[in-house]
Amino acid sequence: MVSMDSSIAFLIYITAVSSAAAGVTEACKSVIPFLATDYEPKHDCWEDHNHAARLMHHKRFFNLLISVVAAGGIFGVLGLDPALILTGASSAYVENSWQVGTWLWGIVAVFGSPFFASLLKIVEGFKQNMNNNLPPNRPRQKVSGPRE
Repeated sequence: MVSMDSSIAFLIYITAVSSAAAGVTEACKSVIPFLATDYEPKHDCWEDHNHAARLMHHKRFFNLLISVVAAGGIFGVLGLDPALILTGASSAYVENSWQVGTWLWGIVAVFGSPFFASLLKIVEGFKQNMNNNLPPNRPRQKVSGPRE
């Protein structure tokens, strides 16, 4: 059963793995100069523009590939299934964590990280409001009536 706490744990786990994968990608960028270079055309002609665009697309592809492989590797090493965390299972540990589902969660973590981070803030704020049990903040304005 999906609960508020299991949803928050799931979002924290996905966001943490995504951040770790981004760190691995940044480390690879510092070692492999091709991944950190911005390519611009030498001359203002179509051939140079096409070549620079091609190099930028290759660079972005390899950066995403490194992030996805790193996220999948982190999921595999930890051996925790995010779906089991979300459903609130008694144990989220998976015996054979190097399956296709692990790599799919890596793709989800890399491409969905901004969405999951925003959703985490929303859910945590909602939970905090529910725990405080306070009425919502409404704008207040002092007024005075006509005086006779």
